[in-house]
Amino acid sequence: MAHTTSGRPRTDKRTTRWNQHKAQRQNELVDAAVTLIEEEGPRFRVQRLAERAGLPRSVLYRHFKDRATLEELIRRRIVASFLHRIEPTLTFDGTIEEAIHRVISAHLDWVAQHPHLYTYMGVAEHTMNDGSLIANTKTAIAHKLSERFDQILHGLGAPHAPIRSVAVGIVGFVDTAVNQWVHDPAREQTEQQLHTMLCRSVWAVLNATLKDLGITLTPQQHLTDLNHNPTPPPTT
Repeated sequence: MAHTTSGRPRTDKRTTRWNQHKAQRQNELVDAAVTLIEEEGPRFRVQRLAERAGLPRSVLYRHFKDRATLEELIRRRIVASFLHRIEPTLTFDGTIEEAIHRVISAHLDWVAQHPHLYTYMGVAEHTMNDGSLIANTKTAIAHKLSERFDQILHGLGAPHAPIRSVAVGIVGFVDTAVNQWVHDPAREQTEQQLHTMLCRSVWAVLNATLKDLGITLTPQQHLTDLNHNPTPPPTT
């Protein structure tokens, strides 16, 4: 490594260029792997990726520490795609009913468009707080939902409620139901029926929670009317 006269290391431009090239090549290979999974199914084979990239398998692995690293990067790319579809739906637009439909529709639409990616993520294998990427993603979505719920409750002047537990329960229920539906060879519901059932169930949970707090709302009420104060109260 080159050094300056002061003894501090100086950036080697060749090393920088190689690191940039390696990162770009990693991204290209991860993109190719995601495409391969989409086309051929979740049983991902590194040899097929090497063939598609026109590289010997040994050369492909030079771009990754090991297979586990490659698979983690693939899952991160898939999760980013899923969140890109879900996060814009977590807004205060429309009525309560429309908001629920919007989030459930986004979830089911993404799964329907990317069934092999959904299976590859191994959603059913991970529960919240198990430390995995998938579990952390579920937890992050639940926390975003709880923040939205908390803002609405604060706007209504409601006391503190275990809304985070409710949000975690909703995410877990929807996730489990969708996962079971995707992997059930003899589906007892159509996608539309599943969508309707999930929306009704989510509202039922929210409605019961609100009634426990002495609040009566209808699915047709607009969220903007409920969110008078978008700043949640300070926690003690």
